[in-house]
Order: sequence, then C-alpha cells, then structure tokens
Amino acid sequence: MESDSPLNHPVVHFLLCVSYLFVFLATIIGNLIILLVFFSQKKVRSVPNFFLANLTVADLFVGIFCVLQNAVNFVFQGHGRWPFGKVLCYSYIYVLHFIPNVSAGILVLVSVERLIAVLRPLRVRRAFSQKVLITSSAVVWLASAVMNTPYVIASQFLEISDGNETYTICTRRHVEIYGFNLLKLVATINFIVWYAVPLVILLCIYATIGLVVSKAATITKQSANKLLPRSSWRSEASTGGVSVEKRRKVGRLAVGIVVAFAFFSLPRYVYFMWTVWRDPMAPRCLNCLQSVLQPISFLLLFFNAAVDPFLYAFLSTRFRQSIKETFHVGKVRESNIELSSRLRRKVVNSELETGYEYHTHS
Repeated sequence: MESDSPLNHPVVHFLLCVSYLFVFLATIIGNLIILLVFFSQKKVRSVPNFFLANLTVADLFVGIFCVLQNAVNFVFQGHGRWPFGKVLCYSYIYVLHFIPNVSAGILVLVSVERLIAVLRPLRVRRAFSQKVLITSSAVVWLASAVMNTPYVIASQFLEISDGNETYTICTRRHVEIYGFNLLKLVATINFIVWYAVPLVILLCIYATIGLVVSKAATITKQSANKLLPRSSWRSEASTGGVSVEKRRKVGRLAVGIVVAFAFFSLPRYVYFMWTVWRDPMAPRCLNCLQSVLQPISFLLLFFNAAVDPFLYAFLSTRFRQSIKETFHVGKVRESNIELSSRLRRKVVNSELETGYEYHTHS
C-alpha cells in the first residue's frame, strides 16, 4: 500500500520537503542575484561570463519549471500524482530533460574558451566575437530543444480510479516507431551526447590546462633563477608569478562548475537509464527504497542549478566584488567609515579649539 511507502515516513517526508524548499529558494534567489549582477555591472560582461549568463538562465528555468512541480509529484501529493493538468505534464517532462542538456552544452563552450584563453590569450577575443558568442549559445539551446522533442511524444497523462478516489499521474511511455523504442533511443542518445561526451571533453580540456599552467610556472621559476641576480629574484618571481597565478585562476570557477555538473547529474542519469531499460511490464515497488531514490536523484540534479551561484560567489573574486557593489555593501561600509572619520575629526577639532580658548583666557 502507498501508506507503507518510505516517502510517507514522517522523518523522510520532512527531510524531502525541507530539501525541496531549500533547493527551490536557493535556485531562484541565487540565480536572480547573478543575473542582476550581469545586467548592472559592466566589468563582469566578459566572454566566459556571457556563457555563464546563459548557464544562469538555464538554472533559473530549472527552479521555475521543475523543482516545485517535481516536489508535488513525488512528495506533497503522493508518489507519482500530478494535479497540474495535461499541458503542464507534457511541458514539465520536456523541460526536465531540455534544460540540463543546455547546461552541459554551455559548460563545454565555457571550457573551450578557457582553453584558448590559456593557450592563446591574445587570440581569444578574435575567436569569440559577439557573433560567435550568440551563434554558439543559440546552437546549444536549439540542439537541446530539438533533440528532446521525442519526450513530448513519449509523455503520458493518465486518469486513474482505484474505487475510492480518482487521481491523475504524469509519466513516460514506451513508444515503438519503425521498430525502435523511442524512449530508449532518445534517453541513450541524450546520455551519450549531453553527459558522457561532454564529460570526456571537459576532463581532457582541464587536464590540458593543468599541464600548461604547471609547465608555465616551472619555466617562470627557472628563468628567474638563471637570468636574474639574487637580489631581484623576489620581485621578478612575483611579477612572473602574477601571470601564472592569473592563468591558474582563469579556470578555477569553470572547474568548480564542471565538477558540480559531473557529480550532481550522474545519479539522475544512472537512475533514468535504469528505469528506461528495465522491463516495462515488471511491477514497480512503491514501498521499496527505489521510491526514495527517485526524488533524491532529482534533488541532486536540481541542487546543481542551486549551487552554481554560490560557486560564482566563492570562487571568483570579481563576482564577489560585483555582488557587493550591486547591493551597495562596499559603499555603505565606506560611507560608515568616512562618517566615523569625520566625527572623529570634529571631536579632535573641538577639543583643540576648547584648549586654545582655555590657554587664551588664562
């Protein structure tokens, strides 16, 4: 019975509700703040940040169109129940697959730009002109939109009556087209194109960046030791070190985002591939651990969209400063310091004047 499902255990139900609420608020608020920074601060409108802005929009769509709907589907209304109607059922399943694929494609674009920035820093602006930025981003969005259209065909909205009540569910169905199982085909292609291949590309790119940066650091140190007098080692090493450090920081933010993508997306892909390739006629156990694993895999996927703004804030000094300037945090602090210094000067001046008058009268 459904009442025996682990999802209905009070502790599990409470933890899932709190987790969904946290992910929803973090995704919406965090990504809105990042978008506000992009639009209000010109200094963050660089080539890689253009791609990161696209990633932020995709993450925001996850929060708006997926998180609460998924929570209602699995936790709030009972496992699998869908109260939002047929149209939202089809659009929800479509967006649920469409947006994560966009994030993967954008991450590849960010990483390719980072690789060129490290290998050929003078050519990166020519390679990524405004036209190239817009075109490449549009290709990712369009490719993901087209490749996920089969999910609309495979979506299924059912009305079920168990004698006591009537409820609706939103799920996927196996559709045969020209002898091919559409759901298995599109799920496998998407896993390869939008997860496995991007992950291999990203690993190769950042392995290359790591080797180049470490080699540059070694060459800089050796050159300083051979060509400069001992007294200038510190100054020149620090000068060369700035360049190497800048190149090291170039990919730090992107690496953090890629690691989050690889870690938080994998459970959902594994679980979804298992559900697609299992025997569709086999009974589903709603009272087993499987019923808890499904919403957890979704939560981890959504958490990837929630964690990106925190990565921007903690791994990028420029983003941290821009966030402070956007909300006038730094200006308020500076104004408070200036106000306190003015008050201090007034007190000192008044004391000097009082002392001068005392000496004059005496």
